[in-house]
Amino acid sequence: MENFLKKSKANLPQIQSYDSVCVILGNESCDLDSAVCALVFAFFLEHKKKFSSVHLPVLNIAKEDYCLKTEVVYFLKRFNISSDHLIFRDDICLDSLKESGKLKLVLVDHNVLSNSDSNLDSSVVQIVDHHKQEHPFSEMVDMLIEPVGSCSTLVASLIFESAPEILDAVSASLLLGAIVVDVANFSATAKRATAKDEQIFRKLSQYVPNISKDILYKELQCAKEDVGNLKFEQLCQKDRKILEVGGIKLSICGFPFLCSTLLAKYPDITTKLQDFCNVSGYQGAVLMGISINHETDEVKRDLVIYSRLTWLKTRICRELEKGEPNLDLHAIKSNAEYVYYNQGNITATRKAVLPMLKVILSKPESSNNMFSHRGDRRTSVPNLHDESPPDGSSASNSGIDTPTNSCIDDDEEDRRSSPVAKLSEFNTGAVFANIESTKYVLFRRPGDELHAGERDPLTPENSFAESHFDQSYKKFVLNHMDSDAIEKKLRQENFFREADE
Repeated sequence: MENFLKKSKANLPQIQSYDSVCVILGNESCDLDSAVCALVFAFFLEHKKKFSSVHLPVLNIAKEDYCLKTEVVYFLKRFNISSDHLIFRDDICLDSLKESGKLKLVLVDHNVLSNSDSNLDSSVVQIVDHHKQEHPFSEMVDMLIEPVGSCSTLVASLIFESAPEILDAVSASLLLGAIVVDVANFSATAKRATAKDEQIFRKLSQYVPNISKDILYKELQCAKEDVGNLKFEQLCQKDRKILEVGGIKLSICGFPFLCSTLLAKYPDITTKLQDFCNVSGYQGAVLMGISINHETDEVKRDLVIYSRLTWLKTRICRELEKGEPNLDLHAIKSNAEYVYYNQGNITATRKAVLPMLKVILSKPESSNNMFSHRGDRRTSVPNLHDESPPDGSSASNSGIDTPTNSCIDDDEEDRRSSPVAKLSEFNTGAVFANIESTKYVLFRRPGDELHAGERDPLTPENSFAESHFDQSYKKFVLNHMDSDAIEKKLRQENFFREADE
């Protein structure tokens, strides 16, 4: 493994001379599972010469952030793998390789690229992951996506299938360490491990005689929790994933301890979170903490929802509280900018919460404001001191008031719990202004008024929208006419007939 990594790093200066280059890319959090999968799977693919004459493992972080991954640094050093042997994201230009038609990309421990890397998707040739599938099926991409406890389990299974001879004590140990951390040492309480994780762990253990999973797990957990020298922003970056949907950018930060520890240590946590978000352009952050008592196997989880945008914080809190899977959230502390929860469902990891957050941010704000519970109609009053949600709707058009027990009310809960196609949104003022500028509606043209019985040509006869649209439009026109024009219009309609007489 060490020789392979040294050779890979040495290949960097001349990669443009190759006909093709296969890059094995871990996820952006670069936890132990992601790092090990990138290294070991690249080693396997290089042995098979599957996609190219050169296969490079790339850790999906900048080199300066490597020190934050304390358990990764500790474990790789144990096998004489230093940062000098590793390729980091800022060591290689994937865009340049793609533009020259040389890039072949393999994703491990994630199955969809971040927004900033979305242009690389056409270069993806293989995916190995254990998260919820988000990448569309493609005959051009070899995909193994299976909900096991660790992605290293899947990597090891592929090696056992076609090239078990490449496994040795070092590669097996790396995989064992990643698996035991990801499944919380096969904790019955945490419920992360599957039968496949257990089976692969046993097979790998044969390459490392006398290994103790308990000792291995404790060593790695101690290294993971060795964060005493890290500043607040570094703690947030240590195990971070970024979610960007509809113009909203969230940082989802995992901690190897409870968030209550952060709240106790940093009385000014609101200011620190604000600074952290401002630096990286986040509109909010979700902090997720965990504590495992290795003696009693007791697991605790908590989380913090932070955003200076009240509507965003409220939306995330409301939807997570009632979402699926049920997180069993109990609000402990709340202020204007964050809410701190105890999480009763200890089996719901970030792997479960991330898709929930993605669905929440994908919903138009209007649908969230209309109903909070079945049959409970609410009117949304915009906060004039807040930024409005970036969904393009005007405040006065944030939702149509629908009678309780109507057809839409019956289906509201179903639509919340299942993905739906989002219809294009519009600003009513902009629509009416466009109509006015293009003269589609005729009743303002001198000498060419709409008479009784005539309808607007934009809507079909007897449609629900016909009368509603006409009335709304006429209100818009009146609001944008000067007083002389209004008086002239009213006189044309004989509004002042009695007064004149």
